Amino acid sequence: MRGTIILWSGEKGVVSADGQRFDFDIHHWKGNTAPAANLIVDLAVADGRLVGVTPVKEADLAREKLAELSGRGSKVARAVYADVGKDVAIAYGVFLFVALFLSVVSMQGADVSISLADLLSGNLGLAAVLGGSGGKGTLLVLIAAASIAVPHFWKHQYAPLAFCIPLLFTAYGFWPVYKQYSETRKQIEAMSEFGRMFDQMAQEINSGISLGISAWILIAAGIYLAFKGVMRFIGRI
Repeated sequence: MRGTIILWSGEKGVVSADGQRFDFDIHHWKGNTAPAANLIVDLAVADGRLVGVTPVKEADLAREKLAELSGRGSKVARAVYADVGKDVAIAYGVFLFVALFLSVVSMQGADVSISLADLLSGNLGLAAVLGGSGGKGTLLVLIAAASIAVPHFWKHQYAPLAFCIPLLFTAYGFWPVYKQYSETRKQIEAMSEFGRMFDQMAQEINSGISLGISAWILIAAGIYLAFKGVMRFIGRI
């Protein structure tokens, strides 16, 4: 029986467990350290009498708390999965994996992996070459992935529109890439006015930044989730 010491003075004290209180003294104590108020203990009871009080190790309490939280998390995860369906859950999984771990943008002349988390952190160009996505980008990706649970916790007709968040964050991350590409195109058009001598230079600029297959997978997952969210929203109107 698990209980808590509510009073200890001298060699006597009181312990509470399951709505009951038991008096105990130092002879009941099975620990290596002295009893203290608020200490979590295990009680041994025989025929309604307290026969032993053993302190619970902090490591054991931590493991029990972790197991409890894991059990609650698993229960919520199963409920969210049941709400959104297998297809949406898979699309969110693809989005999360690609956004955090795969390179979506390549840069000519630089052996560097640029993920969506990097882009959301503002790491494009020299910052990307130096390496490491910032905490901001990773946090935004996790927030986008967490939007899968919005319809489960917010029972509102607009809740399914939360599925559009991954696409919005993807667009936000790729916006600097688009801007740089647009600037490159303008440079190419300007160079073309000077003749063939600048053709090779223009081609090099044109191939400076490119999207990988992972980028299109990421965009496709975002579009699919947005479509599912909008359709569910329309179905609730």
